Amino acid sequence: MSGDEISAAVAAHVSGARFEDLPQAAIAAARRSTLDTLAAMLGGSSAEGLDAVLDLARTWGGAPEARVIGLGQGLPAPLAAWCHGVMARALEIDDCVDFLPVHPSASAVPALLALADARGGMSGQEFVTALAVGQDLKIRLGLAVRQNAMQSGRNNLFKIFGPAAAVARALRLDPRRTQYALGIAFSHAVGDGQCALEGALSLRLQQGIVAQGALVSGLLAERGFTGAQDFLLGRWGYLRVFEPDPKLEALTEGLGKQFLGERISLKPFASCRATHAAIDLARQLRDELGGALSAIESIELTVSPEVERLVGAPREARIRPSSSADAQFSLQYTVAAALARGQVFLAEMEAPAYTDPALLALAAKVKVVADPQMRTELVIGRTRLTASLQSRNAWQRETALPLGAPQNALGPEALRGKLAACAERARRSVSPEALDALCQQVATLERLPDVRVLLDALY
Repeated sequence: MSGDEISAAVAAHVSGARFEDLPQAAIAAARRSTLDTLAAMLGGSSAEGLDAVLDLARTWGGAPEARVIGLGQGLPAPLAAWCHGVMARALEIDDCVDFLPVHPSASAVPALLALADARGGMSGQEFVTALAVGQDLKIRLGLAVRQNAMQSGRNNLFKIFGPAAAVARALRLDPRRTQYALGIAFSHAVGDGQCALEGALSLRLQQGIVAQGALVSGLLAERGFTGAQDFLLGRWGYLRVFEPDPKLEALTEGLGKQFLGERISLKPFASCRATHAAIDLARQLRDELGGALSAIESIELTVSPEVERLVGAPREARIRPSSSADAQFSLQYTVAAALARGQVFLAEMEAPAYTDPALLALAAKVKVVADPQMRTELVIGRTRLTASLQSRNAWQRETALPLGAPQNALGPEALRGKLAACAERARRSVSPEALDALCQQVATLERLPDVRVLLDALY
């Protein structure tokens, strides 16, 4: 296909996707991602930086089109999507895929919920179809890129196209206007990787900007506003300018038949996915030591160079996090937390945990080593933990399949537990009964006549 044909084919696929075309695995993945993203939004509603975001949104005000968790007032739909997108990414617990550094749902779910509120409803089938289409396109674009964000430092500017596709599908735009929506979305492409290295709050802001931009792009296209038609491979199209020599087969093979959302991982720990394999191994070591952490003399983590750069360096900053965002991206600190507490979730990402002298002393015992041999087809690669122990042999384990991957999935009970833990941090209390009802609603998401019920108990 030529560039024109690929952009047009993507738009035609998005416009023409039907619920009946979705494999059962993609429907199940959309359900899981919806509940998981709602959990992330609940917990993120009180996260660091959200006061500033919500205060600003409240100050701006406007037509009360869409509800925002914990705010107590409605906002214009793009503002609601903005707030919820920031919430969804704030705690580093939203879904991801292990073979790419992308987050498929953190902006798509907020954009779709804001649209549903603003339009007076959306059926479960329409919601699931739109979400599956958006997740699939975002992942395909990630696969089309030669160098991923962990290698290049370009923080996935393409992430706007997935949620924009979800919005276009939910609006039932025809192929031409869908193509315009995706072209308009190109103008909203944002993202930097430096904020992740520095532990800056702007990392969580990006998904809010994307959710807002995706919704605005669809609404403008619906009104006849035009965007670049050849947004991917035109002379100055996204792939041509920002991602040279793309793997175009990733965009076209199986399009409309295979939906890659079924390969999404859910995160059991509140930290960068690149830390999860090490956390799994540290918890195993803790169990085998029976909590006798004083026996640990030193720990060496061997990871791929990309993982080491993202979450292992610079060492001094990683062993002494200065913020929750910093702690989320520290291999040394998250391993120390897993050893000391047996868990790495919301409490471990807050002060006083990341300033605890005992935890920091344990983090200082962790050395991270980059080894190209640890690379695999997964961006997270393989992780090896070697512990030097007093009066006993060294302990060594290795894994390439952390908890939460589709092959090592979180079960319904674990996901319900994650939802409850996040609800404890919400800006307003949510009863256990309401959480149970939410789980039941999402379990039959495609049969809901109106997805707005998902927000009823959370607003």
